Amino acid sequence: MPKIALAAGVLNQIPLDWKGNQARIIDLIQHAQQQQANILCLPELCLTGYGCEDQFLSAYTSEKAWESLVQLLPHTQRILVWVGLPVFFEGKLYNVAACLAHGKLIALIPKQHLANDGVHYETRWFSPWPAGKITHISTNLGDIPMGDYRIHAHGITMGIEICQDAWEGENRPAHALAKRGVSVICSPTASHFAFSKSKTRQGLSIEGSKIIQGAYVFVNLLGNESGRTIFDGDAYIVHKGQIIAESSRFSFQDGQLIIASLDLKERNDAGKDVIIANIPSFDSVREFPAFEAAAWEKSSYLKEEEFARAVSLALWDYLRKSKSFGWVISLSGGADSSAISALCFLAVRLASQELSWTGIQEKLAYVPWMKEVQSEKELVFRILTTAYQGTENSSDNTRASAKALAECIGTTHYDWNIDVLVKEYRGIIEQAIGRSLSWEQDDITLQNVQARLRSPSVWMLANINNALLLATSNRSEASVGYATMDGDTSGSISPIAGIDKTFIRQWLIWMEKVGLDGTLTLSGLSHVNSLEPSAELRPLTSKQIDEEDLMPYPILNSIERWAFYDKLSPEICLKNLIQEYGTHFSEEQLRGFCSRFFRLWARNQWKRERYAPGFHVDDYSLDPKSWLRFPILSAGLEKDIKP
Repeated sequence: MPKIALAAGVLNQIPLDWKGNQARIIDLIQHAQQQQANILCLPELCLTGYGCEDQFLSAYTSEKAWESLVQLLPHTQRILVWVGLPVFFEGKLYNVAACLAHGKLIALIPKQHLANDGVHYETRWFSPWPAGKITHISTNLGDIPMGDYRIHAHGITMGIEICQDAWEGENRPAHALAKRGVSVICSPTASHFAFSKSKTRQGLSIEGSKIIQGAYVFVNLLGNESGRTIFDGDAYIVHKGQIIAESSRFSFQDGQLIIASLDLKERNDAGKDVIIANIPSFDSVREFPAFEAAAWEKSSYLKEEEFARAVSLALWDYLRKSKSFGWVISLSGGADSSAISALCFLAVRLASQELSWTGIQEKLAYVPWMKEVQSEKELVFRILTTAYQGTENSSDNTRASAKALAECIGTTHYDWNIDVLVKEYRGIIEQAIGRSLSWEQDDITLQNVQARLRSPSVWMLANINNALLLATSNRSEASVGYATMDGDTSGSISPIAGIDKTFIRQWLIWMEKVGLDGTLTLSGLSHVNSLEPSAELRPLTSKQIDEEDLMPYPILNSIERWAFYDKLSPEICLKNLIQEYGTHFSEEQLRGFCSRFFRLWARNQWKRERYAPGFHVDDYSLDPKSWLRFPILSAGLEKDIKP
């Protein structure tokens, strides 16, 4: 019975970063060899990066990936490695796992099932490979086997499932591989983060190992690879339904390796679909330390933990990959800007905890002033800038809320008043149109000018600091257009555009009272957690409240999910609303909420088209560029609610 050391290597890659991606891959291969691993599985398309988008259609991309693949071969003398890349064959592009061993390219095994929903548009670029098809491809390395092959070496037979392949139920390749006979399935993956999705991937890995009654090696990408999508960096080594090793998700490292030593049943497979890998015999392997999930994975607040860690890592990666020197936030003292400020602070704190101060300095070595900074506290002060921009309609409560949080996390914080700008613009327009503006006649105009005049100042700070301006809109507001274009929507990225307002408020309370790992809390959030959400754009005497302008956020979120995740008709949404909230609101009120939602939804598609890129964190999104497309002009859906 062969004993074998299986390894999975998580990678944080960058699309089209030929040298960087290759260097990170080589580092993991060398690390695996030093640890005496026999087989190493790396993530899907890790040579190019998964998020190359339409650049996949350029032959140049696959050519550069092939060059990188060839340059990896000398580094595989004592190990068998699976690495992902795109390969053109007979006029079509395929998503391929390449098998490298003993300095040779053994085979190319393409993906059979393509992801084409949600954030995935793989059929735009790739073709699915037919199950059972085997052939050869002519390359500068000679004729290489390409297709639905198995690889056999020293009593071990391996098969491949690439990401979506494993999600196909009875059609997943594991079933056919079990009948043909394999000891191990390797699963290189690029599966995006969404709440609790890692549990599904873990389940698929366990199921795969049970199907073949052998070992299953799953490995995912890590971090904010290309802007919108975050990868967990989860990896699992499973044997006959038992998880033997797993990675720590949301690592701030460039890569992470897990290894497990397993006794596998010896096989002597042969046939047209079996390639005998002529490689040195596997050395007798040692036992490895336990690779276990982080303690927070067992938290009863898993969603809050995942949100904090995923978005913090995404902010950190976006910062360093864009070569920006910091973040700038218009900190209103409200929930959204407070949440984003807290997440930026957590990005620095978590990076510092994992990378050490030396690691932080290496990651941010491109920042000119980084050598002057000697501590995490100094770094937060330099890297995170916040500004409270008050008007006569701003309350003392929100000003105090912004100040308390800024002091708690240690930002560079400014507080100024923009009334003089508002009055000047108002005067210009009043003179031009020949009348005074009033709240009775010009409510939206007078609200929006305040929000828009906050934008130039913070853009100036972002330009001065060579920093990213972070937009502060959430998904609930995006669904009904409750945001001012070129005002609070201004920014390079919109970190919480993928999450609803109800959860943001819940998370802020958790972050104040419970915190990461049950220990890292932010007392400075106590002020914002005591406030009702308000735009504070009308006179204070009006006591403006967001939910009075719109509807209760839980109701708004319910309609949104029923309509655009469950894809229910407006009429059924209303019936659900009456059934769920009928004891608290009259049917007339609920009908009004439903009509208002669909009216505002259709009217504001143009705004969603213009929002800054947001991070995908939930199981659905409103982003028209990566998830939900809706006509900018339409007759809308409000009319479809029966009177």
